[in-house]
Amino acid sequence: MLSTGKPLRLAFLGCGHIGKALLGAVLPTVSPTSRISQITVSQHHKEAQADLQRQFRDSLHKVNFVHQQNIEAVKNSDAVLLAFPPNRIHDVLGEEGMRESLKNKIVISILARTPREKVQSTFRGAQFTNEYGSSKSQNELRIVRAMPTIGAGIHESATLIANPATESPAEREAVDFAADLFRNLGRVFRIPNDYFDAATGMSAATNALTTVAVQAIVQSAAAHGVPTEHAVGIASQCVRGTASIMLSGVGPDELEHSLSTPGSITEQAISGFKDGEISAVLDRVISVAVAKSKDHTA
Repeated sequence: MLSTGKPLRLAFLGCGHIGKALLGAVLPTVSPTSRISQITVSQHHKEAQADLQRQFRDSLHKVNFVHQQNIEAVKNSDAVLLAFPPNRIHDVLGEEGMRESLKNKIVISILARTPREKVQSTFRGAQFTNEYGSSKSQNELRIVRAMPTIGAGIHESATLIANPATESPAEREAVDFAADLFRNLGRVFRIPNDYFDAATGMSAATNALTTVAVQAIVQSAAAHGVPTEHAVGIASQCVRGTASIMLSGVGPDELEHSLSTPGSITEQAISGFKDGEISAVLDRVISVAVAKSKDHTA
């Protein structure tokens, strides 16, 4: 078992948009004495490996980019990030030798719409042998499910991490490591697995709402003579400021009350949104987003 605080070697299996953001955020902290002492990134496509080598050419002394060497990358690591397209889960985890290579490793999955149980079942009931020689079932694998959000690229992610139903010291170590890792991308929310999918759908709907709302505001403002570049900047900063107030601990109900001075512009706008039944629209959209998040068949 890994000891808490020991420098760990981290392997990325795949490295898409979120993986690149995480890699860029973590690399400056990598050193032989830091939490992460070494990084290996295994890419499926040679072109992707070459692109990463060019993008991170100033950090090649801290990271090793390899091509189709998943087993070797896992063997030379203490923690493994699953960051490949979800439809490749059987190809990657079913590769000969992968089960033995992952034995006693921390496995962090950011595979979209892929619950922890699906990752486990991919091993088809394989038995792992622990350091004491006894068998270890797939249900005891240290798999942590995490889901960063679109803000990861600018270190403003709201990363969800599923807490296990029962935390053994080994599971706690795995979740703590994952939380430390993703704090490099923004805020981390450790939540029960029971509503992980619902929270994922809510996050996606929130990103969609913000995008569509700002787009509509900008278009309307343009009709009243506000240039697009100014409207985008003003609206975006207003969204950021409002969100920061709520993140500071002010609840949305309290914020609405403070903004609703009778006869004010903001009070009139709030009333307009409510009269337009925006709550009903959002309820329908979020319900669809949550249902999509819970659909693990794709």
